[in-house]
Amino acid sequence: MASVIIRHPHGADGAQDLVPSGARALVHPSRQRVVQALSAHPDGMTVAQLAKAVGVRANTVRLHLEALLRAGVVSAAPSPPTGNRGRPSNRYLLAQPDAVAAVGHRELVQMLLEMVRRAGLGEDDVEVVGWERGERLVPRDATVQDAVAMLARMGFAPTDVGSAAQAEAGVRHLCLRACPFKEAVLAEGGELICVLHRGLLRGALERTTAELTAFEPKDPVAAGCDVCIADSEPG
Repeated sequence: MASVIIRHPHGADGAQDLVPSGARALVHPSRQRVVQALSAHPDGMTVAQLAKAVGVRANTVRLHLEALLRAGVVSAAPSPPTGNRGRPSNRYLLAQPDAVAAVGHRELVQMLLEMVRRAGLGEDDVEVVGWERGERLVPRDATVQDAVAMLARMGFAPTDVGSAAQAEAGVRHLCLRACPFKEAVLAEGGELICVLHRGLLRGALERTTAELTAFEPKDPVAAGCDVCIADSEPG
């Protein structure tokens, strides 16, 4: 089983400044209007739809969405196929509608991580726990999109960055634009959080015709973990 390597250039002390990242991202009034618009559209909105709703240019909306993605406030997923050629546009959704609960969950994660460390559990044990949980978080007849939606619900802001050719071949190349548990990852033994998430995704994909072919964690402060999923039966 491949090990997970995490580099923390900012050091563990930097975690103290990370908790209110979502709140800082919402300081700009236009971003607040973007979030308000998305809250009224649970199925998500495109850049063009958001630009019209907020009353700013599409390029400006993209800049605000970039900040919200990095803070874990929103996530991105491809729009349903229309039959037209080319890659479908992304739809943006709220990733963490209940920010207060999310903060509480992060505190719980840090406490559980400390318990795991004291119990002396290794990477294999932790990944198995994630695998078993991942299988329960998606339907029995799950699709790859169900697994990606699971990541979005957890606040990882998964964004498709693959090419059209990859999509046609059944390969989903994702960038996880936010780390909702970065404080725990930055703590001592925090690499186990990434192992747990790898197991979680592998378990969810066990319900599908796809498998995880790459999982490369990055610095949790900047986020951007790299994930590749290969579907043996692309639809």
